[in-house]
Amino acid sequence: MRRVSSWFAVLAGFALLVSLMEQKGFAQGSNPVFLKGNYVFTLTEKCVHQLGANTPGFDSNFHLVDPAGAETYSGASDGFMVFDGKGGVSVVSGRATNVMNASNRLVPPLATPVPLGFGLGPALPFSCTGNYSIVSGKISAQMTCDASLTLPNVFNSTGFESQFSLEGALPHAQGFFPPNNLLLTDIGDTVQPVTIFFATNPVTTAKQQRICTRSVVLVLVSARGN
Repeated sequence: MRRVSSWFAVLAGFALLVSLMEQKGFAQGSNPVFLKGNYVFTLTEKCVHQLGANTPGFDSNFHLVDPAGAETYSGASDGFMVFDGKGGVSVVSGRATNVMNASNRLVPPLATPVPLGFGLGPALPFSCTGNYSIVSGKISAQMTCDASLTLPNVFNSTGFESQFSLEGALPHAQGFFPPNNLLLTDIGDTVQPVTIFFATNPVTTAKQQRICTRSVVLVLVSARGN
């Protein structure tokens, strides 16, 4: 009877340990280990964005091939990035803006009142959905992000859709607790599509390409995730 009771105690302890691992942020299957947590983040970026539309902007060697040229801009974003512990990642309550190259944006035919945010205003709400994986202590996240306006801007645009490709090291990947801090980067090694939406009936779009480098700093605010 004592031996049976001892086995029950061991099993109960193991079940408690697994439960604590899941509550604290890591659901560990065979491979990889999945992260679970809600992080507040700030993002900075620098991008080169083609000026033409519905035509290739860059070739496979990242050379500009759009005859209309390109412009550069810098941006900042913040919000919450949520890892669900099952390979899904999302951004909620996101805000983004970009400051355009003034020498480009203030001369015809690209005259805008201020070199700020594609003419979309000082801050634009956005959200993202995607997937992440963790292999050998390294995390990789691919997300599709959508930004929208309540009313069309001066270009009659109502928003745009873009892609993020982030990666970084995951501290203490084999531990029971999610890391308190993460640093993810997009090192500009992909040509990323951008779709701009216009307030027409029916809605029309313009396809463009850009190359971006990004740095994302994340701080854990909750180990529960979604």
